Amino acid sequence: MKERRLLERIAAWEDGEQRTNQTQVDILVRSVTDHLRRLLNTRQGSVQLDPLFGVPDFTNIAGGLTAGSTGDIEEEIRRMVMKYEPRIKSPRVVVSRESTDVLSIRFALEGKLEVDDREIPLQLSTTVGASGKVNIN
Repeated sequence: MKERRLLERIAAWEDGEQRTNQTQVDILVRSVTDHLRRLLNTRQGSVQLDPLFGVPDFTNIAGGLTAGSTGDIEEEIRRMVMKYEPRIKSPRVVVSRESTDVLSIRFALEGKLEVDDREIPLQLSTTVGASGKVNIN
């Protein structure tokens, strides 16, 4: 059960799931993806406990993709992942320059997950839409 965050473990325990000492990779990836979705769709300043949790508003950046603004997005997302999702080792964010939709930004989030003394690669395709909502595939 170590592949889940604390509240996910509590919910699973309440549902009667059996505990195991072996990490289940699919559960780990789903847990990381769900947490990233929450993190990247939360605006900074909206969480009273931690005003730095979340990302700044990307809606004004999506229309004007300059080298500086995309670099800022890459760095901001990487910084958030490093701080709030420590299960991802060596996170890397790369904005896709091939987007045909001028109202959205596509980027790849890459890193590694530690699973029972080995590392597995993680690659997620992510889109910031015109509304600022982040989708993770």
